[in-house]
Amino acid sequence: MDQRFREIVDEIDVHLGLHPNVSLRLLAGKLGHAPGRIEEALAAVEGLSFEQFREAKRLERAFEQLGALSPAANGPYDIVRARRRLAIPRATVRYGFPAFYRRCIEYSHPCPMVDLSRDGMALLADSAESPRRRVALLLKFPGVEREAPLEGRVVYAVATGIAGYRYRVGIRFLPFAAGKGGNDLRVLEVLEEIERRYAPRTKGN
Repeated sequence: MDQRFREIVDEIDVHLGLHPNVSLRLLAGKLGHAPGRIEEALAAVEGLSFEQFREAKRLERAFEQLGALSPAANGPYDIVRARRRLAIPRATVRYGFPAFYRRCIEYSHPCPMVDLSRDGMALLADSAESPRRRVALLLKFPGVEREAPLEGRVVYAVATGIAGYRYRVGIRFLPFAAGKGGNDLRVLEVLEEIERRYAPRTKGN
């Protein structure tokens, strides 16, 4: 492998630590490399495109920052909850917004999950939607092969600066029920298992 490629990737990594949302064009100008050279170096060293590398680094840094935060009971972000939210390390969410004029939902890149219960969740995102907006979700948990599909409604969106993600977004899940209009009961079983796995252990257990 060209040692210069490794050096270029190291330069990219350092710059992304300071400017996590930088575009390829702006990064190329800042580092003095052609965009194609940056893509070539990343493909050779990491096997990724620039966009894939940038999003992977944002996720990694978000996980680090979220892990350093002191867990709050329910937080000041929305109503008092019936169930305590749990932090699920390294869990991600892809989100999209159903629309009658599109046959398929366009989902985001994987975003960091902040916390979760069977009633709702919070995530870090690049866009803020109005409360009550319906949202489709694909949840990915460590050690679980398939994404869990869910739908919910936006409860709040507040500005944040964690790893370049612009907003913390809170979502309340639609009811779990058989038939149309609700979330699949099989996904509820997945959430219940996740709750059991990550619930804080009490003394004596």
